[in-house]
Amino acid sequence: MEEISKYTVPTGDPFADIGGYAIEKLSKTFPKKSIMELIAQVTDIYVDNWGAKINPFFLNSKITQPAFEAEKKKEETLRYFQSLIDKTAKHTIGFCRITGDKTELYPSGRDNSILSGSGTFVNFNHSFESGIMLSKEAIIRFHFVPIACELVSGLKIVNKVSSGVAIIHSNDMKLTKFFVQRNVSLNLQNTNANISEGILKSKCRSPGTELFRFIDEALSDKETHSDDKSSLTLYHFTNFGATPEVKIYMIPSVLFMFYKFTQNPKYKTQWNRFVSPYYINKKEHPQAKWNKETNEIESKVKKELLQIEEKDYQFWSNRIYTKLLNEQSILNEMKKWCLEEQFDFEIVKKYQIWIRNMKPETINKIDEMADLIFEMNDADKVKKTIKTLNSAKSGYNLRRFIVKDVVAKNYEMNPEGNAIITVEEYADYLFPDTNSWSEMRDVLLIAIYQRLHEQKIKVDIEEDESSNVEDSEFEDEN
Repeated sequence: MEEISKYTVPTGDPFADIGGYAIEKLSKTFPKKSIMELIAQVTDIYVDNWGAKINPFFLNSKITQPAFEAEKKKEETLRYFQSLIDKTAKHTIGFCRITGDKTELYPSGRDNSILSGSGTFVNFNHSFESGIMLSKEAIIRFHFVPIACELVSGLKIVNKVSSGVAIIHSNDMKLTKFFVQRNVSLNLQNTNANISEGILKSKCRSPGTELFRFIDEALSDKETHSDDKSSLTLYHFTNFGATPEVKIYMIPSVLFMFYKFTQNPKYKTQWNRFVSPYYINKKEHPQAKWNKETNEIESKVKKELLQIEEKDYQFWSNRIYTKLLNEQSILNEMKKWCLEEQFDFEIVKKYQIWIRNMKPETINKIDEMADLIFEMNDADKVKKTIKTLNSAKSGYNLRRFIVKDVVAKNYEMNPEGNAIITVEEYADYLFPDTNSWSEMRDVLLIAIYQRLHEQKIKVDIEEDESSNVEDSEFEDEN
């Protein structure tokens, strides 16, 4: 029997790894089946259950060939893969572009691999070869990719937005396996129940949301323990027709670590509530609005007011997730939220240090200044302080405020005490060349807002209009 392990060793190629882990999952579920029997099993699913609809993966393959009847599709597919295993197919000897092994190589194009050059355009490949030269182990892996992925909305092809295939690959093998095993298991369940009609469809309305919901699932799985160095990459693609396309979305390790931190039971409710107003679904619910009293989204559809719960709207596109993926600051959104709602300052600290690269000494000094502002001022003066900070439109304005209203005032009230800010701290941590003065101002405002909430002091504060973010800056991915 053909050794299964050679098809499951990680290669670093996302598609080959996804296919390999699918083979591994199937071989554990059906331990007595050979690799050819597993190929036959998924081929039956693709042809009999899915109606040969795997065009997003393979163009003009034996399965997607419209001239072939169902049985012909299966016969030709099995004949091809048997010829690879028997080494009777035409081949050369060399190094596989994916596995790196020196072995028999076979031409690979859009008919049997994903997002590769077409055999029609030989000048796209090295030395006018008929395709990328790959080992049978790599080519066979690709055949199992469809059973291990999902369809996710939000793939832009030319000027049209449609669904695309999504795979999630990680530097942490456990996370990649979790993605594959979940999807393969669902496909097998649906096949056994005779309800499998095609590639699994994700509930998520955008690739960004898919990534964060995947992390939620992985964190709740007892057997999947990610570390603080885990990163994720989502490939959103189609290999269909004349417009193959791929978009890549990444969650680097620091963002993964930050999001994992927000899902700690101590912070989870506050974080999830913070992101709730930013869910959008313009296609189905263009007038949707979040209700902070019920934590539901209200939407008028055909004059009927719908109440949409978090368990349902959590799969929509989310502007906070989009900004995090695009490495854009969400500090303005945090500041606006903290004006009305209590929000643990530890979340802001971790975000600024891990994601925005603010020095821990800087944020600790900001925390000290916020404490001092409350010690030195009553509620009315705190309100004036907030107004002064909100009106600061340059680094000069902020520096003047700190020197006049913090440093000098602290000296007046406590001339024998230590300086609240030393010259070194001022130069190294508050206003170094690498720091954004506006971020420092916003973090200080957030720290002040949180102390107002903690002390249950109600102060009417006018929101800084310059910090408002217009909807037009964001594009719904639905």
